[in-house]
Amino acid sequence: MFLGYIHFFRALAILFIVCGHTIDTFAWDNENLERTLRIFICNGSMLFVFIAGYLFQHLSGKFSPASYYRTKIKNVISPYLIVSIPAIIAFVLVLPRDNMWDGFYDNSWWQQVILFYLTGKHLAPLWFIPMIAIFYLFAPLLIKADRNALIYILLPFMVVGVGVFSIDRGLPLQNFIHFLPVYLLGMFCSHYRLKLNPLIKSIVFLLVSAGLVLVFGVYELFYSDDTMGYENYLQKLAMSLFFLGLFIRFNEHLTSKFIGRIADTSFGVFFIHSYFITAGRMAYQHIMGVPPAGNIFIYLLMGFGTLLFCVYLITLAQRIFGSRSRMLVGS
Repeated sequence: MFLGYIHFFRALAILFIVCGHTIDTFAWDNENLERTLRIFICNGSMLFVFIAGYLFQHLSGKFSPASYYRTKIKNVISPYLIVSIPAIIAFVLVLPRDNMWDGFYDNSWWQQVILFYLTGKHLAPLWFIPMIAIFYLFAPLLIKADRNALIYILLPFMVVGVGVFSIDRGLPLQNFIHFLPVYLLGMFCSHYRLKLNPLIKSIVFLLVSAGLVLVFGVYELFYSDDTMGYENYLQKLAMSLFFLGLFIRFNEHLTSKFIGRIADTSFGVFFIHSYFITAGRMAYQHIMGVPPAGNIFIYLLMGFGTLLFCVYLITLAQRIFGSRSRMLVGS
């Protein structure tokens, strides 16, 4: 059964991801504004992972390993390999990539290519693909865990142990462990949706979850020296539940074709948006000699503009290539 509320949630998640990456385009004079944007907008990949877990469990009744892996290779791995080519050529043959580990460029060119593909470090959002590929590999185990449901008893301990006290983001296996509780929370909400949906769409739950988003955000802003620490992890978990409940509550009113189009193209936008953000920043800096100054109006204009331009390009690719566009750009 098509889940309209998840479909529209996906459109919001890609907006968070694009706008989160847009922040790095600017040189911000107002550090408080920049940090506030990072705290409340960045880390939108947690929303994406939550949705992925929800949809995985929702479709698990029809799980067939052969069909599942064939689809993932076609719709995720293939566009990842193709979309990565310009960035890998640039960072292997033209200029070194910032923030690579020591000794990376001591490897031969073909080893650098393999390492970029294995880690996704060649383009800002693409670290996500090697990580989510590990979830794909563990799909049969996750299906079994969902069917006996015992793993959900451990979920609160996993959130605290993994998200708060131990495993931070890094290489793909670290990322897999870091995001496993988020994915499982999505699975949990889908597994028990008949019981949970009436609860999480209630006004009381929405107010409580929105309050938690605000409390964790304010605490991180004023009482933490770090950004994207455990407070943000908990904030984005609360935000995932808030938006899930909100979209469920208004599910019957979610009829916008425009937002539906954003949702339809969201994975393709995910793959290509960083190219346009980076190109825009480099072009501005080349012409003006300095990075663009941080300005909330220009920031929002660039974030929404990048999203809409990418949606247009993905829609154009769909019209030109038809169903093959999934193999090329992911949508």
